[in-house]
Amino acid sequence: MSNAAKTVNLIYRPDDFLPGLADTMLKRKIPSLAGAAERAGFALRFLPVHELIPASADRPTLWHQGEDLLSTRQCFQVDDFSWDPQASHFLKAVYRTIQESDSLLLNRSMDGPEYLATDKLAIAQHAAKFGIPAPVSLAVPYGRHARAVLPLVEERLGQGPYILKPREMGMGFAVQKIDTFRQLSSAIDMVAQAGIGYLLQPYLPHSADVRVYLMEGEIIAALHRSAGKGAYMTNICQGGISRVLTGWGEVDELCRTIAGSLRASCLSVDWLLTDSGPVLGEWSTGFGSFPDHEPKVGEAFFSWVRSKLA
Repeated sequence: MSNAAKTVNLIYRPDDFLPGLADTMLKRKIPSLAGAAERAGFALRFLPVHELIPASADRPTLWHQGEDLLSTRQCFQVDDFSWDPQASHFLKAVYRTIQESDSLLLNRSMDGPEYLATDKLAIAQHAAKFGIPAPVSLAVPYGRHARAVLPLVEERLGQGPYILKPREMGMGFAVQKIDTFRQLSSAIDMVAQAGIGYLLQPYLPHSADVRVYLMEGEIIAALHRSAGKGAYMTNICQGGISRVLTGWGEVDELCRTIAGSLRASCLSVDWLLTDSGPVLGEWSTGFGSFPDHEPKVGEAFFSWVRSKLA
């Protein structure tokens, strides 16, 4: 590998966060990410998306401060959603430019359309085809049409409680637990103005959730995540508490079915642990922050990157 190929470029969208928050989050991520990368012989570079200009001449180009990042073969991971619809479109331009080049797009690690890695409605629909237990999911229509979903909610999901969340967003942002149908009516009016798609699901009581990491269809690690005191979300960035699992037999075959159906080489799958058994939360490709107390994830990821470059 050339020196350029040994750089992993992480492209993020700082404008989705309060001033300084993106830097704080990166500082929290960098030690575990950089440590795993360095042990595998890679360097990390974080690039805010607004500093990039994707283009096309005789080939795909991606300009950053006068340098074409695609002039040599490199590794990239690109955030693929944003609060801002225009920023979201621009992220897709960057994502697709890299995809059309000979560089390696790390969060394009499965077959099928790219939305199967981000759209929670599409994820639930795909899972249902393979008998994977997933919550009933209803997409909220846009703008003044949003309330049209309410009769179907009452018919299919009952009087609550519900989970209302963006269809394409991560880290537990804007996920709301809504207790009653009356409260839902007001919440629907608010998200109708948001400019992004929303999804409604029943709130499923659960003790915790499990995130399972797979490489080339094989499970390498799993984290048990529970909500902090008085909270209902288990996302670590939202105050969730995690510990490494030594066994994952309950979801082993389900995870392998999902990875096989997507032909995914790098995947993490989230499961809600309910009284009636595990229920799919979502899955994602590429990587976020690696848990400091489970170094196997970082090691396996960068070994996978090295094999793809080879």
